[in-house]
Amino acid sequence: MNEKLILSKHSFKEISNKVDKLYDNFILESVNDHCLRMSVFQEIYPWHYHKNTDELFVVLEGKLQIEIKDNETIIVEPGEFIKIPANTIHRTSATVRTVNLCFEKNSDDTIFVD
Repeated sequence: MNEKLILSKHSFKEISNKVDKLYDNFILESVNDHCLRMSVFQEIYPWHYHKNTDELFVVLEGKLQIEIKDNETIIVEPGEFIKIPANTIHRTSATVRTVNLCFEKNSDDTIFVD
């Protein structure tokens, strides 16, 4: 195997600094059947759950609030992470600009609830 791999590194800070919307959520990279998403936002995301996938949130900047239906509200700050198991009804919100990463399966199984 004489082919030279072309690898490139990326900066979370440089990518997030380019976002100027109140809400943006996008895939940074796919790895096998999972993806790494970045969310930059300052608002409330609706109540929902994921039938077939856990989510792992990692906060880089700001303060992520995760409300769990009929349960506690969790505050996740920079340098902290939390796993939300599949089938857990939740919603995220932020009152200040917040940047978080989310590791999850590539499949889109977001189910919104009232």
